[in-house]
Amino acid sequence: MSGGDRTVERVQEILTALLKQRLGASLERVEGALATWRRGESGLFDAHKEVLRHVARADALAATASRLGPDRTDSLLRSAHDVGLVDHAELVALTGKEPEQIEPAGDLDEDRPPRLPAKREVTSQLLEQGAVLVHVDPRRDGVSVPAAFEADPKLVLRFGYGLSPAIADLDIGEEAMTGTLTFSGQPHHCVLPWPAIYAVVSEADQRGMVWPDDVPAEALADEAEGAAVAAATPATPSKRDHLKLVD
Repeated sequence: MSGGDRTVERVQEILTALLKQRLGASLERVEGALATWRRGESGLFDAHKEVLRHVARADALAATASRLGPDRTDSLLRSAHDVGLVDHAELVALTGKEPEQIEPAGDLDEDRPPRLPAKREVTSQLLEQGAVLVHVDPRRDGVSVPAAFEADPKLVLRFGYGLSPAIADLDIGEEAMTGTLTFSGQPHHCVLPWPAIYAVVSEADQRGMVWPDDVPAEALADEAEGAAVAAATPATPSKRDHLKLVD
């Protein structure tokens, strides 16, 4: 193996180690969030949000590895030096520069906002498999639900194509999810703009998606309270009904 080949191989080894180190640090944040949730010190939505952030950071790291150039490689090597993966002598040998002459790749430590799938897309896919539970904050602009539920930030509505009574006008539109539901025998044409929906869950297997930035504060507080009760009395399930299902 030539010296040049060996240098390329060594650079690849270092960059791989750096990406693994950053990925490991991100996973530690996820583990910390999950541990906090299990101790009852935070709600499930908070832990879920950190998991989504980890996915975004992992995507960004993968993108970093795919767009290497001379300057970018030097910056990453400087970052590897700063966390102890490369000593001073090797950094100089690989780049021909002193550490202070190289700008570190600071974007490796950025907290990446989660890139979530569109609500309309997720809802459509879940509806193809059966009924879904839609968590909605009816206080948001454009929402239409029966007056009795207009102030309930933790309202859950049941939608599906094969329900009884049928929702004949169910529509997954670009701006909103709409359909006529029956409440205590009375029909009401519900309009749920996508910004008002913060979670959609399959009734059959509980798969779904939460959009943390749209979760109302009351739901977050309820999650934290429920987690605290579970942590304090693990053998006694809480009988409090945190989410009301209306169909």
